[in-house]
Amino acid sequence: MRKEYDLMPKNRLEAFTDAIIPIIMTVLVLELGEPKRYSWNGLWNMHEELLAYAISFFLLAIVWGNHHHMFQVVEKIDGLVIWANTSLMFFLSFVPFATAIVNDDPHSLFGSQLYTLLFIFINLAWNFLRVSLLRANRNSQLLIDTLKHEPKSLITLAAFVAVFCLTYFWHEFGMIGTFLVMMLWIMPYQSIEKAMRRL
Repeated sequence: MRKEYDLMPKNRLEAFTDAIIPIIMTVLVLELGEPKRYSWNGLWNMHEELLAYAISFFLLAIVWGNHHHMFQVVEKIDGLVIWANTSLMFFLSFVPFATAIVNDDPHSLFGSQLYTLLFIFINLAWNFLRVSLLRANRNSQLLIDTLKHEPKSLITLAAFVAVFCLTYFWHEFGMIGTFLVMMLWIMPYQSIEKAMRRL
């Protein structure tokens, strides 16, 4: 009889993610550069860049926190999960790039929409990961109960699309609106927390 085995332990995938996201955060701060003058006024002249950095940093932290939270109920992974997680890391790695474009011209429609569009793709990659985990753990009732019916992801996607459309009327709203939408995720899956308390 063929022995079943995981393609890799889930903790290796978590360790990979835990390494990649801090690297992306580090690239963010390296993109900041230095103030033209070493003074409080010189620092204030960078306030838009610093705000963009802070927003992107905390958005990455929110994704990382929810990723860790979701994997608490995961029992095993397969090849599809690995590629779904890789696609999520791929889109997250563009956050410093999109942030730099916004910083170059905070009032640009293109930069604002690019930033929001990036998080639309991050949301889609997140849902790809969620669905692939359900497929790999189809015998885990705990994971099915906590992740199968998850309306917050669809609400987030619809809100991102709304933010994207609003940028036509308020060009600077892309990054701010994306941050406000992601506040929905500042508290991780409540269903997972309730399920973990019952264990």
